[in-house]
Amino acid sequence: MISNQEVNQGKSKFDDIYNLDDPVSYYESLCLQKKYELPELAKPYFATIIDAYLKYHPMTALKILDLGCSYGINAAILKFNRTITELYQHYTSPSRLELTKTLRRDLDYYWLHQSSFDKKLQFLGLDISKAAIDYSVGCQLLEAGICADLENQPLPRDQYSKLLDINLLISTGCIGYITEVTFDKILAAVGNPDKLWSGVFVLRVFDFSKFNRVLDKYHLVPIKTRVTIKQRKFSSVSEKKHMIELIEQQGLSAELEKISDHLFAELFLIVPRDLLETTELETLLSDLELT
Repeated sequence: MISNQEVNQGKSKFDDIYNLDDPVSYYESLCLQKKYELPELAKPYFATIIDAYLKYHPMTALKILDLGCSYGINAAILKFNRTITELYQHYTSPSRLELTKTLRRDLDYYWLHQSSFDKKLQFLGLDISKAAIDYSVGCQLLEAGICADLENQPLPRDQYSKLLDINLLISTGCIGYITEVTFDKILAAVGNPDKLWSGVFVLRVFDFSKFNRVLDKYHLVPIKTRVTIKQRKFSSVSEKKHMIELIEQQGLSAELEKISDHLFAELFLIVPRDLLETTELETLLSDLELT
């Protein structure tokens, strides 16, 4: 079995752009240069899961945990209905870059809130970058944030209450950087894990079956859907070669990666065990295929 460490050693690293007070480098590097598409391509699938959840559990506000939230890009796309192109154009505009950090955040807040947005979606973000969390909460992309490295540290006691009533967990890029260790600590803090649904996109190079034991502990079941979408372009010839080799070592075809020059991610739906064999789950899986 290939380790996450072995995979990550061959992947390009973008650590520097996640630890800045402002997202401009994040959007310049990933969205312009690397064609980071996954959050936008994931939007209709997350919307389908959200609609299904609200039909099954009617409520006026849905609390979503974005695991590895960075600068709140999923909230910007899902709640505020922005596109990656719009986000890139806003954050890199010359007039914005002339402003101080405080004025930039004020501008970002007003830009995000000037149009109608989905008030029933309440985003909680978890990330190891304090700068990204502070920014996202500061301009109210997130209702609240948790800065924690749960791979190596326990969840701070004063943060437990934030996770108590989450309804949906999503992730578009951190699986592989985080393991089942982080999932275990999150699920232990959730008040009703038997009502928690999750939609996580996992790069094809990572083995998500490593999470099965922890999920089973909380009576949750992972379902690999038929949804596969682009994450981003390979950043170099060596990264492409390494990723393709690792995919093929797992007995999988890497034709998608070879032809398109992109990394691809697969959608895993995680639901409570008692949802299995229900018409609601059958309908959701069918709707995801048709999305």
